[in-house]
Amino acid sequence: MQDYQNCYEYWLEKTKIHGDYHCCEHWGKKVLKSEFLGQVDRFASYAQEELHLKRGDVYTIFLPTLIHSFVAFYALNKIGVIINFIHPLMPPDQVKKLMLDVKSKGIMVFDVIVRPYIAIINEMGLPCIVCSSSDFAGPLQAAGMKIVENTAFIYTRKIKRRDSYKNAVTKYAPGKGLENNGGDVAVYLNGGGTTGESKTIKLTNFAINELVRIIGLLEIGEIRRPGKECGIVVLPLFHAYGLIINFHLPFCYAGRACSMENFNAKAFNRYIRKNDGEFVFAVGIPVMFRKLMAEKNFDGKHLRSMRLLACGGDDVAEKYLDEFNGYLEKWNAETRLRRGYGLTEVGSVCCMNTDRKHKTDSIGLPLPGLRMEIWDENRKKLPNGEIGEIVISGSTIMAGYFTVDEPEDAGLYTDDEGVKWVLSGDLGYMDDDGYFFFAGRKKRLIIISGYNVYPGDIEQLIENNLNYIKEVCAVQGFADGKPIVRLYISIIKSRVSGPEAAKKEIIGLCEKNLSKFNVPKDIVVMDELPRTPMKKIDFIALTEREPK
Repeated sequence: MQDYQNCYEYWLEKTKIHGDYHCCEHWGKKVLKSEFLGQVDRFASYAQEELHLKRGDVYTIFLPTLIHSFVAFYALNKIGVIINFIHPLMPPDQVKKLMLDVKSKGIMVFDVIVRPYIAIINEMGLPCIVCSSSDFAGPLQAAGMKIVENTAFIYTRKIKRRDSYKNAVTKYAPGKGLENNGGDVAVYLNGGGTTGESKTIKLTNFAINELVRIIGLLEIGEIRRPGKECGIVVLPLFHAYGLIINFHLPFCYAGRACSMENFNAKAFNRYIRKNDGEFVFAVGIPVMFRKLMAEKNFDGKHLRSMRLLACGGDDVAEKYLDEFNGYLEKWNAETRLRRGYGLTEVGSVCCMNTDRKHKTDSIGLPLPGLRMEIWDENRKKLPNGEIGEIVISGSTIMAGYFTVDEPEDAGLYTDDEGVKWVLSGDLGYMDDDGYFFFAGRKKRLIIISGYNVYPGDIEQLIENNLNYIKEVCAVQGFADGKPIVRLYISIIKSRVSGPEAAKKEIIGLCEKNLSKFNVPKDIVVMDELPRTPMKKIDFIALTEREPK
């Protein structure tokens, strides 16, 4: 596998026939590939000469979806550095732990959100590159941004070992990188394990590029006019779906990737209208497409240019697909929004419906070259139509979970024939035509706005810090049709002044230590939590089904 290209090489190889073109855009400023590549190559030299990074070292990108992330991804990949992507809303102590676990040798941050993290950055003594929106903006836009950035500088100047992004991409001349190291781990993605516990997932260059290549076989990634046809990269790169499908795939097919720091449905629709005839690809999670439809500026003839659409990261009801596709049909768009399925452990997507092959209510067919099966609890293949665990094997699966004292392929199951499998923890079945259907989550994962919430993290925090908690169970609930974390607890009444005091303390504890998505929106106090016949807490009985 060492003979395969890294992601940097693969991108250059795939796009060399197109010459120079606008490969990305931020705040309305289009960036030529030559300018972008120049920054990539100079940043790579800076990382080698200034930060002394070498093959196998780890560097942390702690940014929203910015072009800086695009540059850093290819630059660090060029020299064989493993990129540790971290959610920019994670609390400081959790960021510190994730960086220490993988021995990160530096961090890249966004100036307007870095203030709460300055103390831990200085405590770890790591070099920090500070990014600003004005780094990629026209003169007039940059002038307006400077007001906010000058305020942010009051805090960023307190970072002891700081440097600016602009310096990092201008100080050194381009140098030589690694070649054909595709078997190396390219990224660490801090997300879920199939057990429902937080894990750091290792994806190789080969696995990432293979997914791009395979989807290209379906003509999903086809760009007909390089640099002209565009889409918004709004999904975060700390998520495999955002990194590979929303960013690396269209980049490798010479699309113009327009970064959006935070999803805003009205602004997203406005961009489609502005680029009527050019906006062709949109990759997102179900809630994103629902929000687009809810805005008054969604409907219109600009939808006719849509050609490359993908929906994943969460389950989506057929009625929402029908509603969205009704608009596309109305304006004679070539494509329709289709449901797919996957998980970080397989590079994000392993199964999908396409315009050529699709079936109502299904999650589609396995991607070419990938194997999917349904297994029972004894890891035996089940007949068609029977519900069991979805398992996946093939060239896009992870190298394993990051561990200190476990095998390199920790988290993978190797069968009697030596084939490695990812056990998804999800339930489903396959019909006689080979289509797969999702039947529920075996693991206790909660997905809110595409972000994975792990009940075990919440429960452990509460149990370890509050001595009046007898039992606690975090499950998925719904409020106004939207998923939330609902917490069920039983308490030792003599140790706390009352249920309301307990709820208030729990919320405060979670807000301090967890991301905002993990904070319970509803807490229910019970005398006793329900039990299964095996006397375990029956979290299934407590979990609310999605409203129809």
